[in-house]
Amino acid sequence: MKREGRYVLCALILTACFSSSVVCSSERDKKITHVIIVWLNKSGDAVQRQKFLDVSRKLNNSPGIINRHVGVVKRDGGHAVDTSYDVAVSVTLENQQAMDAYMNSPLHQQVIKKQLLPIVRKMITYNFSSQ
Repeated sequence: MKREGRYVLCALILTACFSSSVVCSSERDKKITHVIIVWLNKSGDAVQRQKFLDVSRKLNNSPGIINRHVGVVKRDGGHAVDTSYDVAVSVTLENQQAMDAYMNSPLHQQVIKKQLLPIVRKMITYNFSSQ
């Protein structure tokens, strides 16, 4: 009976290990959505807002992107909608590897650091994975 109990325990441990590695592996294969909410230095300024939109669109054709949207706040969203920001970007990528490549690409680094951050007062980023 003790021997059978050990076999059951070993089987449970192996199952748990295998299951967690499968979850980790499949987690890396899920789509990643990268959302950036931006408050500009000159909040509400149409020229600065348009500059952000135009410069940001340079990243639209980066490898690994499924879709990418950039736009301005929609002020008539209702009572529970945050309208304090100026612009937002939503990027859906093929998987974590594509996200890493996108974030570390020289074009992304150059656009963000040299062209966008100088006009940004505050930025919040959300990342989530999906099927």
